[in-house]
Amino acid sequence: MVRCEIGTFLWLDGGLGVTEADLLDRCRKGDREAQRSVYDRTCQRIFRLLIGMTRNPDDAFDLSQDTYVRAFQRIGQFQGESSLSTWLYRIAVNEALQLLRRKRPAELGIHVEPVDPKSVDGSYKTADARLDLEAALQKISDDDRAILLLKYQEGLDYRAIAQVLDCPAGTVASRLNRARHAMREILGPGYESMEESTLSTHPISGRHPIE
Repeated sequence: MVRCEIGTFLWLDGGLGVTEADLLDRCRKGDREAQRSVYDRTCQRIFRLLIGMTRNPDDAFDLSQDTYVRAFQRIGQFQGESSLSTWLYRIAVNEALQLLRRKRPAELGIHVEPVDPKSVDGSYKTADARLDLEAALQKISDDDRAILLLKYQEGLDYRAIAQVLDCPAGTVASRLNRARHAMREILGPGYESMEESTLSTHPISGRHPIE
């Protein structure tokens, strides 16, 4: 049996529990099997976040590889202040932001029609809604996009988001409000009615979080 609960990192391999501390100790010693175990059980989440950040599969793949190279190079610096998965998110976001700031075009050229609040009902939970949100996510700042993806796509709580973004926990709510306001500016007032139900079902992937 193999089971992983990312965040608490309870690993069960062949019926034997492996704690996060045990896994980290093996990674610090250069144990390739332990590194592969971490990669196999977290890479889908990391790649999904990077796709959301870049909208470019090639960039997301390269950034994902860079994330794990840097993580295993720096594993000795990880002190356990957060979960290992949160630490990986932090490296991934930093890698993505650095790339985007180098490549960011002056104008993405994406046009998004404002959402009519009267049309926002159960029938709006469709591919059209996801496409609108995907386009709008690319119009806002990289920092705003990151915090929205971490909250609504990855399902992180405020404390974990603060750890990923290296900011005080008390500022997460205000930064989320700023990002949501930026989305409302693009999508119109209808965004408020659709954001929790539609964005939380992962407009990037159309799937619910990997458990």
